[in-house]
Amino acid sequence: MRENLRPGETFPDVELPDHDEQLTKLSSLMGGFPTVVVFSRGRY
Repeated sequence: MRENLRPGETFPDVELPDHDEQLTKLSSLMGGFPTVVVFSRGRY
C-alpha cells in the first residue's frame, strides 16, 4: 500500500477520462459528499 493512501486520509483529486474521453476531476463528481472510490480490473 502506498504511504499516502491510508484509511482515513484524504484521497488525491485525480483527473480521469469519462465515457466521452473528457478529463473529469474526482472532486467535481463528489459534490462535497462522502465518497467511496473502488478500483477493479476487468469489465462488467
